[in-house]
Amino acid sequence: MLKDYLADKPVLETGRLLMRPLTPEDAPAMRWLSEPELYTYWGREANNGELHPETIFIDPRPHVRRRPGPGFCLGIFLKSDGTMVGEMWMLEVENSRMAKVAYRIAREYWNQGIATEALRETVKFTYEKTELDRLWTDVDCRNTGSWRVLEKCGFVREGMIRQGKMVSSYCDYYIYGMLRSDYDGMNQ
Repeated sequence: MLKDYLADKPVLETGRLLMRPLTPEDAPAMRWLSEPELYTYWGREANNGELHPETIFIDPRPHVRRRPGPGFCLGIFLKSDGTMVGEMWMLEVENSRMAKVAYRIAREYWNQGIATEALRETVKFTYEKTELDRLWTDVDCRNTGSWRVLEKCGFVREGMIRQGKMVSSYCDYYIYGMLRSDYDGMNQ
């Protein structure tokens, strides 16, 4: 049974960053989602919501009653000026045991340590505030920047899938994972 910790989406904070659930008022700040470079290793091209962020917040079936899902997407904002610089996802939560993480940073803010800082805080939240025992993700082998972020944050490369399907494209990709025991070992 899923606990309520993910029904109420978290707000996470670091020295430089505020990560919080997105609202319709954030749509104008999400224009960076249409940058083609973001999708080089994402496994697909930008979808309609990414090209037109204001549509993300329009419920196509408002008559359907939905329960909050266990995952989340948080916008990553600079605390200094409120600029949205990325997104952090926790998705595919399985049996309150494991979840996939994903992140993307606006091109203008690459190579500034933002993804590392945001992922570290997400890992901390996961292992200090939830019952999840495993985080994992997949990353295109060519995406050196992303797999370096994962390794800096303590994720372990568990294997490589050769010419596997990643979202809707085929490529070689790595599987990275982190267990609660890995996190506990780093923090002793």
